[in-house]
Amino acid sequence: MKMQRIYDKLRENNPQLLGNDKKKKKLPPPQVGRVGTTRTAWTNYKDICAGLKRDPDHVFSYFLSELGTTGVIDGSDRLILKGKYLPKYIETLLLKYVDEFVKCKNCSTVETELRRDSETRLFFMDCSMCGSSRSVTLIKAGFHATGKGERRKARDAAGDL
Repeated sequence: MKMQRIYDKLRENNPQLLGNDKKKKKLPPPQVGRVGTTRTAWTNYKDICAGLKRDPDHVFSYFLSELGTTGVIDGSDRLILKGKYLPKYIETLLLKYVDEFVKCKNCSTVETELRRDSETRLFFMDCSMCGSSRSVTLIKAGFHATGKGERRKARDAAGDL
């Protein structure tokens, strides 16, 4: 009887803590199509960023570094990538982004917030459900192919030593 009163009070004051009303969030799949012969457009990019509650610039830099390409967000909020990418590949990278930067490691909820500490310049993810906080990995630049001129400069610099 006392235990039931405790649960009733908890439900009354903090309904999100008990987890009885957990609802899965559904994101629409990325709508990816070709623009010309060498570019790919992601048309619902802004909607997905809003659904994830993440800054479009953060998602943008993640995708550019993972794909190792260049891109731009155009006037109609589409992400234009240089290269040919299948929708399934973009969706796989999006799921990887959600695992690393959106989903809480403790309670597996997506009700998180990404903040940047100005002193350490690290990103921290704060969970609104369980209250945990953790640092997330920095977005690192992916593979960068060196061109003929860059190799020549490196060779000349090594020869000067």
